[in-house]
Amino acid sequence: MSLCFIILAGGNSHRFSSNITKPYQKIAGKSLIEISIIKALKFKQIKKIIVVYNRKDSKKLKSLKLKNIILVPGGNSRQQSTYNALKYLKKQKSVSKVLIHDAARPNFSTKLLSSILKNM
Repeated sequence: MSLCFIILAGGNSHRFSSNITKPYQKIAGKSLIEISIIKALKFKQIKKIIVVYNRKDSKKLKSLKLKNIILVPGGNSRQQSTYNALKYLKKQKSVSKVLIHDAARPNFSTKLLSSILKNM
C-alpha cells in the first residue's frame, strides 16, 4: 500500500481576523501546517505528503523550508484544491490510498491516525 497524506492549506481565512492566514499561525513555534506534517511523518506507511497552498501565501510557505514535501497550487474552492492534488497524484501512478486533512485543524491525535491507517 502506497499512501499519500494531503494537507489542504489553500483557503483565504476570510472569517479569521488576522493578517496571517490560519495554516501559517504558530503554536509553540510551529505553524499549523508544520504540526500536521510532523504528525504524518511519524508513520512509515505515508510515502508522500502534499501541501495544497494558496498562491498568495507562497512566500510564507517557502519561509517554512519544508523538506520532502510536494507543493501543489490550490484552486478557488476546497473541492478544486482537492482535485488539483488528486490530479497530481494520478499522474504519479504510485499511490493507492489517500488521506486528506485540513491544515487549519492540526489537533488530530496520532492514535486516531494510527487507527485509520490500520483499518484502511
